[in-house]
Amino acid sequence: MNKKIDENREKNTDSGRVNFKEDKAFQILKLALGEIKERYNLDSNEILSLVEEKPVTKEILIPVSIFAGELSALETVCKYLKENLDLGFSKIALLLNRDSRTIWATYSNALKKRKERLIVKESRYFIPISALADRKFSALGSIVVYLKDKFSLRYKEISVLLHRDERNIWAAYHRVKK
Repeated sequence: MNKKIDENREKNTDSGRVNFKEDKAFQILKLALGEIKERYNLDSNEILSLVEEKPVTKEILIPVSIFAGELSALETVCKYLKENLDLGFSKIALLLNRDSRTIWATYSNALKKRKERLIVKESRYFIPISALADRKFSALGSIVVYLKDKFSLRYKEISVLLHRDERNIWAAYHRVKK
């Protein structure tokens, strides 16, 4: 099969590049993708995920880089969702499985501590919003457990990422795991 692909590339190349514009199979694929996008209201990434049999998710991901240390974990998340993603209090409350008054009060406290917007730097780790929806655990505990279990990070690494003391990270993890 690889031999056949190489032969087709040689036929369709213009100075070493494949000419997809003239390839019939590519044109058929392009028409099919357009039809699927229109019929099922999907974007290209969703279609690709379905073809590759990956789960399609539109879940909000929170970059770990937003945690600066001066705000609590929940304050940071609320401030990020409100200011950076322009979500309303009721939507944030729904996503975090909390009362909208709690979200309002948390955001208000965050504003008192830090008036300027959170700086979102390039981040290697992201936390899905659903990881924070379990009310049995604190926001910090949920974040720590997610980072430790999903990415196998050490307490020290998590403490550096979240700008928290390593002992607090250890305590939050063990509170959740009890």
